[in-house]
Amino acid sequence: MSKFSTILCCICGTPIPPNPSAQCASCLASQFDLTSILSKPTSGNTELRICRCKRCLRYETSSGRFIPCSVESPELMTLCLNSIPALSKNHGQVSDTQSGVKSLTLIDSSWVWTEPHSKRLKIRITVKATLSLNDVSIQQRCLLTFIEGNKQCDDCNKEFTSRTWSAIVQIRSRRHDSSKRNLTRLELGISTSKEIRRKVINIEISRNGFDFYFGSQSAAQTFTSFVNRLIPVRTKHTQKLVSTDNHSNTANVRHTFICDVVPLERDDLVLLSKQCASGMGVLRGRIGLVIKVGNNVRIIDVACSRVSNVNDSSVELGQESYFRNEKFYKVLLSAGRCSRFVVVDVDVCGGSKEEEEEETDSKKPKLTLADVTVQREGDYCVNDTYLTCVTHLGHILEAGDEVEGYDLTATLADEDFDDHLVKAFEMPDVVLVKKLKSGGASAPAPSVVTDEAATGKKKSRRQRKKDLVKDTKEKNGRGPRGAKTANKFESMLENMGFMGDERERKMREEDDFDDDDEIEGLVDDVDRAMLNDEDEDGDEDEGIEVERGED
Repeated sequence: MSKFSTILCCICGTPIPPNPSAQCASCLASQFDLTSILSKPTSGNTELRICRCKRCLRYETSSGRFIPCSVESPELMTLCLNSIPALSKNHGQVSDTQSGVKSLTLIDSSWVWTEPHSKRLKIRITVKATLSLNDVSIQQRCLLTFIEGNKQCDDCNKEFTSRTWSAIVQIRSRRHDSSKRNLTRLELGISTSKEIRRKVINIEISRNGFDFYFGSQSAAQTFTSFVNRLIPVRTKHTQKLVSTDNHSNTANVRHTFICDVVPLERDDLVLLSKQCASGMGVLRGRIGLVIKVGNNVRIIDVACSRVSNVNDSSVELGQESYFRNEKFYKVLLSAGRCSRFVVVDVDVCGGSKEEEEEETDSKKPKLTLADVTVQREGDYCVNDTYLTCVTHLGHILEAGDEVEGYDLTATLADEDFDDHLVKAFEMPDVVLVKKLKSGGASAPAPSVVTDEAATGKKKSRRQRKKDLVKDTKEKNGRGPRGAKTANKFESMLENMGFMGDERERKMREEDDFDDDDEIEGLVDDVDRAMLNDEDEDGDEDEGIEVERGED
């Protein structure tokens, strides 16, 4: 016997427990249409739509991205189900109180074949719905139709539209000679950043630098800050109004960022005027050698005191310090004017090298001042013409080493610097720049035991020639002609700044500033910044008419 009283269904007359609708589950399911609920489009649309790029055939997601999907693929099925408003929450249980549905649960889905030219996508889904009146669950199969619309993606829009950029960053190196070694550091930083290459629309090479085009002002500002932390630059921002829309109160503004790179390069010999040198007491003679160009420029005095420290004889210039007194700096000699010398004697100032090594122990080697006597490469073992100087390369120089430097007795003999130099200053004979090849005690001793001495037989001329070609191939991977080409290629890379010499490797070990580590850290920072600004199109600023920067 039933515990509760029953009523008859108002449609079929079946005895059922009392409920507000007074209908059984079968009659209620036959009168309830889930297709109308699932086919209800979003606001502003009258039907379910899915957008596809006509050129690249990619489909647009709910987040605005375009992804490739093949016809009747699981990826396209997921994209269609996500575009159904009633099932937009991960295809799970979604309530619709206005339609009397307490929850909707997706059970199954499948494709229904359509003609490719019909621009229609049909899927058959099985949905279980729980009604909010009496918690009755009904399950129905619904056929949904999606209309495929055309919408051009951003990538295709960039290719077909000539006016795609809204900001440009112009990087210029204002040097009188053709050397652009400072720009190689920038190229290295750009080549290691994926986000920069993804954000840059186009790159153009100009006479004195590069032009980088961006789609938004925020991306250009992030790139400008990255360049400013990589090399010292002076940035100037200008704007140009392209068009305005009075109805929507918006403006199309193009931004130009002009970045002037510091025209000082490593190994440059720089002359400072009286106005600039007055604030730098470390440069006794107002002539300095550029030993590092990073986020700061480090200049060391060419006539260091024998009792001073290297840090006391050098100064670091930042971006503001240099450009504030830009007209007071003059490049006397660049790396292309260097001559070769042979070290005759090295006398470390303030102690021997053994004492210096004992003090540092396992620490990184530091720059050491030394009194060095050298001879020109052409005068070595020919005459008794010696040149002396105090150099900062005392920690790597030994007697017999080959070095490069500026021969001031020959290059600056006809110049008049009396108005710029201190009266008590004595011009050094030579300024050493870098070490080329070891020829002292640190060089490996040549082998004195030959095949002829071991066997007691003398090789023929043809055999000696074969051995020479074999040794050359093992060393360079090619014959004598390939060895010559390899030497020229290495020399070109060194002039461009890609191959560090022995002095540069030693300085990297002792210096707190490591190019590779810093560039990697800066690249990580700019990648994170550009990812944060990915969805931002920049502020809508009102612009003023400004001419574009000069090359």
